[in-house]
Amino acid sequence: DRPGKAQEGGEGVHPDQSEGQDETLPELSPAGSGMAASGPSGGSAAMASMPPVAREMAAASCAMTATSVVFNPFDTVKTKLQTQNQLSTDASKRIYTGAFHCVRRVCLEDGLVRGLWLPGLTASIMRDIVNGGIRMGGYAAAVRTLHAQVPWGASSGAQTPAFGTRVLAGLLTGFTGAILANPTDVIKVRLQAEAGTVADGVYITGLYKGQPPSPGALVSMWRLAANEGIAGGLFRGVWANCARAALVTSGQMSSYDQTKQWLAANPFGPFHQEGMRIAFASFVSGVTAATVAAPVDLVRSRIMDDARGPGGSSPSSSSAQSAAMYRGALDCAWRTVKAEGPFALWKGWVPSYLRLGPHFMVSLPLLEFLRTQVFGLKTL
Repeated sequence: DRPGKAQEGGEGVHPDQSEGQDETLPELSPAGSGMAASGPSGGSAAMASMPPVAREMAAASCAMTATSVVFNPFDTVKTKLQTQNQLSTDASKRIYTGAFHCVRRVCLEDGLVRGLWLPGLTASIMRDIVNGGIRMGGYAAAVRTLHAQVPWGASSGAQTPAFGTRVLAGLLTGFTGAILANPTDVIKVRLQAEAGTVADGVYITGLYKGQPPSPGALVSMWRLAANEGIAGGLFRGVWANCARAALVTSGQMSSYDQTKQWLAANPFGPFHQEGMRIAFASFVSGVTAATVAAPVDLVRSRIMDDARGPGGSSPSSSSAQSAAMYRGALDCAWRTVKAEGPFALWKGWVPSYLRLGPHFMVSLPLLEFLRTQVFGLKTL
């Protein structure tokens, strides 16, 4: 095997794939694989001296941040579709009739880079450094820990983590990452929703036409805290955001693990090759995550974009509650279904999948590469 490629069955949380081995969950060590296996020196030695969990989180932060930069346009489209024409079934008031119409119109009016790529990009990078590092980087460690603690895990004689253990690990890491990164998510959603062309100090295109633009991500975050407070501003929609992140991570990682394991146990056609199994498992994880998380994703976007004062500016903390359209996540979900129908909860599914699906098909292989070739870890 070439350096950096973990032995079959010794990958992260899948020790059951190894034939003739009696180990349960492998302990990560600086000599796990990749660079560490070939004797690190210099920067590699310093990297190997880091705690394994820290290296796992660093690798995930790098992978998720790089991938999010590439797929930010899909996130912008999704947010615009989710936040337009709220609580109304009048199609004539919609600026964008669908994902492809949104892309075409924004590109014509604002340009690809300014209209789709740049909105919320700084906030997105800030978010993925924290959220991506915790929910993806902490997943393997969470599986190991839970497997050792849950009644159906190692104590019951189970050699490998059960599917329920992986689901629970994804829920926990996704939830934790979302809480810490919520302020950056609020700013990202607002900047993406309002994005357009500015002339004479106001937007002349987009959903916030005629209203003044917000400042950059850092200044917007400061003003958000000053005007709307910590709970009502920086952590607006935190529970919907946590639910969304927990469902995305759980659906993504558990379906990825389960699909790859099933294909390894029942190989056919092109799935005799590990690369094809990874690609197909990534596709399945994207469909699963986008579908499961769509309702809470829509609720999250609407709540985070809520409570804007006259002219699109943030209201003061004393008037934020009265300015808000929704009283909370459940109220938003109920009023959306009542006014727009149950399928409205899946608005923006297409751009959501177009972001999550390719995102996972790029970020997971990139994460594996960074783990083995840069951070001296075993593969997931």
